Amino acid sequence: MGHAFNQYQSPLQRSCEHAVSYIESLPERKIDQVVTSEQLRHALGGPLPLEGSDPAAVIDEMVKNVDAGLIASGGPRFFGYAIGGALPASLAADWLVSAWDQNVPYYVSSPAMAVVEETAAEWMVELLGLTPGSAVGFTSGAQEAIYTALITARNTLLQRAGWDVATQGLYGAPRINVVLSDQIHSTIKRALSMIGIGLNDIIKVPTDDNLRMLPDALRDIMATCEGPTLVCAQAGCIDSGAFDLFDEIADCVAAHPNAWCHVDGAIGLWAAASEKQNYLLKGIERIDSIDTDGHKWFNMPYDCGMVIVKDPSAITTAMGGSNMGDYLNDAMAKPDRNAINFGISASRRARGVPVYAAFKSLGKAGIAAHLDNCTDLAKLMAAQLAEVEGITVLNDVVSNRFSVQFGTGDTASRDALTERVVHRLQQEGYVYPSTSGYKGVKTMLISILNYHTCQEDVLTSVEKILAAFEVEKAMMA
Repeated sequence: MGHAFNQYQSPLQRSCEHAVSYIESLPERKIDQVVTSEQLRHALGGPLPLEGSDPAAVIDEMVKNVDAGLIASGGPRFFGYAIGGALPASLAADWLVSAWDQNVPYYVSSPAMAVVEETAAEWMVELLGLTPGSAVGFTSGAQEAIYTALITARNTLLQRAGWDVATQGLYGAPRINVVLSDQIHSTIKRALSMIGIGLNDIIKVPTDDNLRMLPDALRDIMATCEGPTLVCAQAGCIDSGAFDLFDEIADCVAAHPNAWCHVDGAIGLWAAASEKQNYLLKGIERIDSIDTDGHKWFNMPYDCGMVIVKDPSAITTAMGGSNMGDYLNDAMAKPDRNAINFGISASRRARGVPVYAAFKSLGKAGIAAHLDNCTDLAKLMAAQLAEVEGITVLNDVVSNRFSVQFGTGDTASRDALTERVVHRLQQEGYVYPSTSGYKGVKTMLISILNYHTCQEDVLTSVEKILAAFEVEKAMMA
């Protein structure tokens, strides 16, 4: 049987045509088509095919049937949750990652990908002003990055206490104190439960009105913590965009005999690349480990996250990359970057390649301009909404996100009106915010992350939000 690599040309060409058509439709496309799951199952499901089909025809049919169920989250007016778009060079690079199909845990399995990721890691540390030589691992997203960082923190804290997790396990290990902001993201709690730390063991630190951890409260709590202690803070709170005070937090951690500080920077860490915004991250270089997402503010295509650990030996020891089968001994002995030392994946795609392409295509100045544009637009939108009677912006807007509540009545009526306004906007499909909560009240969450969002998008979105507010207010009167 002969080789048939020429079979790729037609389906890839069709895929490219469909992809470009979809991307170019994003500025005008309705964000949510409001299709039902049953409709999608009818279009996409059915019995398992018995015979094969032409690959190009498969692509055409699949695109036709999935279209109504796609959320246009890459568009310029998608402001929900924390989802960015995709930079042109990064998306194109990601297509090549799939075509090259390299497995990248070891240098020997793809020397070029190893060096690309090594370079992207070095550039990222430089861009963000972190400690030179910090280890960077490329993960599926912030959740995996958090998991990786907290495994590293757990093992390091216990090692300092005389307990080797790799050989002794966790049964009988010293208890680890866990101290978190009361606004910490759920992914931190999820990761803690995965590494054997129960939610009942968490000590919560109160926050101010802008959802920043109170350093004096942290200091008082840590004074009562004996033994290994893990502290988790935030760079870019999900509901306010606020940044904890890292210098003061680092002082608290340094004063403790055995403490580790992790910062969840899934959204906000990238602000360190902007001269206008990096004051928000003063002291971040003193933090032991940090997670962030590439597919949020940095606009990488899914999936792409990063874990950063100041002491490379801590993560390489925790990941146990040297504890491999005999058939990999020669691979691990090479004096080059083996990505398996910086993450939990033993097989993965080259997620650092789109990051490398972004650095090359935008440069430091272009990245900073994107970050500053998002923050400027968030401040503009918040200011426009705050001028309207009955609309309250709940936080000081220091970054790319803010929370809004609608109405002037009691909490229950404001919550109900806010939810109705958001749902109306989602169904209309021009602008897409999401709902969230702000210290117990229902909110509309606006998150501006997309490289393509411009002032016109913001101003027209404000008009749509105000119109929805008036309609729903009248209906509830």
